[in-house]
Amino acid sequence: MEETPLSGASTWAHPLVPQVVFKPESTPVVSVVVLAWRLSGPLRQALASVANSRNPPPFEVIVVLNGASPDVRQTVATDIVGAHLVDVPENTGFGDGCNRGSAIARGRFLLFLNDDAVADLDMIRALVDAADAPRAPGENHIGAVAAVLLNPDGTLQEAGSRMLGTAGTVQLGAGLSLSSSTAIPFLRRRSIDYGSGAAVLVRHEVFSAIGGYDKRYRPAYFEDADLSFRFKSLGFDVIVEPKARATHLSGASTDRDLRFRRFASDHAGLAFIERWKHVLAAAPTADSPIEDTCQIPRADFESLPDDEFSSENPLKIAVSIAHDYAGWLNAALDSAEAEISSLRSQLDQATDAARTVEDELRPMATRAGELGARLHELEHRGAYGLVKWRLGAALLHRSEKRSR
Repeated sequence: MEETPLSGASTWAHPLVPQVVFKPESTPVVSVVVLAWRLSGPLRQALASVANSRNPPPFEVIVVLNGASPDVRQTVATDIVGAHLVDVPENTGFGDGCNRGSAIARGRFLLFLNDDAVADLDMIRALVDAADAPRAPGENHIGAVAAVLLNPDGTLQEAGSRMLGTAGTVQLGAGLSLSSSTAIPFLRRRSIDYGSGAAVLVRHEVFSAIGGYDKRYRPAYFEDADLSFRFKSLGFDVIVEPKARATHLSGASTDRDLRFRRFASDHAGLAFIERWKHVLAAAPTADSPIEDTCQIPRADFESLPDDEFSSENPLKIAVSIAHDYAGWLNAALDSAEAEISSLRSQLDQATDAARTVEDELRPMATRAGELGARLHELEHRGAYGLVKWRLGAALLHRSEKRSR
C-alpha cells in the first residue's frame, strides 16, 4: 500500500474537462474518504461535488484505489489534483478500504462518501454543524451523522434507516417526494438505527478507538449498521441531518455481478445477526413510529492492533474473500442442483398422471365423437328426413321382433 499526494498531470488532462482541484490544508477538520473501484465518471462527479462545497470547514480528500480498474486510475491520475492517494492493488472490500483511508487521515471527523454519490453544496458544512451542535443535559454526544440520500429523480432514497428483528432494513421515507417527507416528517434531525455508509460523518477518534469498520463483514454490507451499533454501545448517538443531502446511484459498483452482491449480503447478514441477535430480538417493526430505534446495551470494545486495522496484506484479504465466495457459489450450486432434481421428479410424476388421465379419457372422447356425428346428422336431415328416419327405425325394430 502506498500513500502519495496526487499532483495531476496537466499535459495529460483532457483540454475540455477541467481538473478537480483540492487546495492543501495543514489542519483539516474533515477528512473525506472516497473508495475508487471501477466507476470513473461517477467518481469524478463525486469528487467535483466535494471540491465545489459551499462554506465548508477545512478538509482534505483521500482517494483509496481499492483494486481500481485502469480507467479509474487514469481518471485519478489526470483529472484529480491535490487529493491524497492510498493505492491498494486488490479490492479488499468496503470496510477495509475505508479503514486504510482513515489510517492516514488527519481530520477530527471522517466523511465516508461513495464514488457514486454527489454531495449537495452545503452537505459537508451541515454534517459538521450537526455533529458539533450543543446537546441537552442527559443527551448522548453525537458520534455519527448521516446525510439524507436522494434518488437521481429527486425523490427520497433514505432519511436514515431502521433495523428490523430479521436484520432486514427499512430505508425511511424511500420513494417519497421531499414535500411529502417534510410533512410526515422524515426530514428533521433525529436519532436513527444507522446511516448509510454512502455519505456519513463519524468522529475520527471514536472510529479509531473501536477499530474502524469490522472485518467480519468483508467484502461489503452491514458494516455501516454495525459501526452505528458499536458507536451507540459506547454511549454515542447516531443521527440524520436533513440539511445534509447527497444524490446516490445506489449499488452502481456492484450491480454488474448480482451473484457476488447476493453473496456479500448473505455473508455479512449472517455475521450481523450472530453479533447483534440480543438487540434484534427487541427491534422495532417496520411500521413503528420513526422515533423508535433499536436499544443498544452499553459495552466496551477494544481497539484492534494497528497491523489488523490498516496494514493487513491486501492480497491475503482478496484471496480470503475469493475463498468465501467460492464456498458460497458451491453451496448455491448444490442447492440449485437439488432443487432441479426435485422439480424433475415432480415433472415426471405429473407427466405419468397426465398419461393415465389421457388413457381414461380416450374412450370417452371416441363416444363423444360418435354422439356428435349423430347429432350433426340429425340436425341436417330436416323435418321430412327425420320422419323417414324414425319410420325406418320403427320398421327395423318390428322386423327384428318378428324374427325372434
